[in-house]
Amino acid sequence: MNTFSFLNTLRTAGLLTMASIATVGMASTPPGGGPPNDDCASVLAQSLEPGSPLTLTGNNAGAVATGDWDANSPFFGAPVVWHAFTTTQCTNITVSYCGQAPVWANTFGVLATTCPGNTVIFPSSFNTTDCLDGNTTYILNQVAAGTYYLPVLNDPGNNSSGPYSIAVSATGCGPTQGSDLCVAVVPDALAGGSTLTFTGDNTNATATNDFVSGSPFAGAPVVWHAFTLSSCADVTVSYCGLAPTWNNTLGILSTDCPADSLIFLSGSDNTSCGDGNITYFFNGLDAGTYYLPVLRDAGNNAIGPYSIEVSAEDCPNNQGSDFCSQVIPLALANGTSLTFTGDNTNATPTADFVIASPFAGAPVVWHAFTTSECADVTVAYCGLAPTWSNTLGILTTDCPGDNIIFLSSSNTTACGDGNVTYNFDELPAGTYYLPVLLDAGNNAIGPYSIEVSAENCPSTQGSDVCGDVIPELLPPTGTYTFTGDNTNATPFGDWAAGNPFSGAPVAWHAFIVDQCEDLSISFCGQVPAWGGQFGILSPDCPADSIIFPSNFNTSDCGDGNVTYNYDELAAGTYYFPVVLNAGQNSVGAYTLTLTTVSCSPLAIGSPVVTEFTIVPNPNDGSFMVNGVQAGQLITVLDVAGRTVRAEQVTNNTMVLDLRGTVAQGTYVVRVSGGQGSRDQLLMVR
Repeated sequence: MNTFSFLNTLRTAGLLTMASIATVGMASTPPGGGPPNDDCASVLAQSLEPGSPLTLTGNNAGAVATGDWDANSPFFGAPVVWHAFTTTQCTNITVSYCGQAPVWANTFGVLATTCPGNTVIFPSSFNTTDCLDGNTTYILNQVAAGTYYLPVLNDPGNNSSGPYSIAVSATGCGPTQGSDLCVAVVPDALAGGSTLTFTGDNTNATATNDFVSGSPFAGAPVVWHAFTLSSCADVTVSYCGLAPTWNNTLGILSTDCPADSLIFLSGSDNTSCGDGNITYFFNGLDAGTYYLPVLRDAGNNAIGPYSIEVSAEDCPNNQGSDFCSQVIPLALANGTSLTFTGDNTNATPTADFVIASPFAGAPVVWHAFTTSECADVTVAYCGLAPTWSNTLGILTTDCPGDNIIFLSSSNTTACGDGNVTYNFDELPAGTYYLPVLLDAGNNAIGPYSIEVSAENCPSTQGSDVCGDVIPELLPPTGTYTFTGDNTNATPFGDWAAGNPFSGAPVAWHAFIVDQCEDLSISFCGQVPAWGGQFGILSPDCPADSIIFPSNFNTSDCGDGNVTYNYDELAAGTYYFPVVLNAGQNSVGAYTLTLTTVSCSPLAIGSPVVTEFTIVPNPNDGSFMVNGVQAGQLITVLDVAGRTVRAEQVTNNTMVLDLRGTVAQGTYVVRVSGGQGSRDQLLMVR
């Protein structure tokens, strides 16, 4: 690209005024060479610090292009003279041509980071009003510490030639202004009871180095802010006052840069602001640094200058309470942890447990947490010195404690210091109260810190309700294990009206195959052998359509248990019921082994995945997926990687309607085939 076409590119991008796009008059090379600063490599950098502006003077009349630009640079061939300056911190830099007479109508608003100038930084904005005389002022925001080269273009045809004086000034970035690069953000301290106001402009936001590859948000253009908490806090992020209302924002934080470890909102509303803008709530954030992304989405008004208010309040009652009834539970999301701190020195047994409880009379302080879905919860006393030798491995669901939940398992090795860790498996969604026992005789007295963490219940455990199952993606060729217990299985929500299996109590599992598979499901290892199983699959939930096995036998296992075989099972999602049939020993804990073999090396029915499009995007949950092929599989995933919908492709254009089943937010649409898969972001508003 020559200088002429590049200037046109700048015009299209809005980086130069119309007046500055007049034809460039290229200066001829003077007989004796260019001015003293004509060669980029010969320029000595001056120090530029906030509050200490520079005035750069010179004469570009004899400028030549020799040694200025790399041959691959879009500026190659443009005759310039150079200045250079060095900054020692992140700064917002202003370059002003004020005072040039007549007005210089063509200037470059870029800075080069190398010499010759093959890598440049473009201006964040520019104007011809600050100078009051029509000359241009360029603003370059969030410029990292370093040395920068400023080119002064020689263009006599636009009066940009001869003696000049250029004012260059810098101000500190100020963390509230935001940064297009996550790693360049300077976190601001956020104390409990205080508020930060983050301001900025996301017009030129890019996706570079924002999210790790593979993140559901990879490719989303954002600018960043950051704050640091010194203690546990409930944090509120409010977009109040933006007009028109910003209809697409990200309710996430990250603890690293580029963003990998994400923290999702605890709740949100669009009523607190009073103007339709959104407010996000993040409860129980531990001490640490958090990065806040501000999404650019012009189609949803989320573009331009903004002001975001971030406030913090100390976590309620994370210090513990001597009275169970006074504890305020903290939200505990799967994949996160809470740190409960306190001091049980003065614990009493008052109003802690019901009179008939085996723990009545035990002096304890209390903490509490609330889960919103099935969770495996871990309670760890790590770090207490000397080791606390007597603690209670229980939770209770009420106050005073009556309904007791006992530990699933415990160990004194995970901490590495002899303190205990308790595991509570498959806790249903709800509120749980954690007692911390006072027992001075066993060192269990004084200040403490207890970490409580939660993880998703393994979907391999099965579900009594068909609609609660999270399908697992099976390997193209290999084995997969489902475990569960059907002792308490019921028929509710399992079967469509009129189904011949209606009334049968079953536990459910579900799986996805993304290509044609030969599948076997085996009950091998059940003692005594399980009989009376159905051996059917259903592609829907509650089960309506039934798929029967191609064949079955009781010989493959070698122990009398049954194996079901399904030949050439097409790509899709399938639900498998495990019937409760005590009369034939089919009751209790079980293990299922699934074995898959591709129908053929060419993965019949699953062509290679090519680029596809989502129309419209963003949308209200109803959209088309174009460019797919019959036999492929479309899977919609939420930001936690959970399957929202999976459908086998039957036409080149597939219509999906998720209205009423998904909330506003960001999802991933994955198209899978015989040779890989492709992902695209879906935004539901």
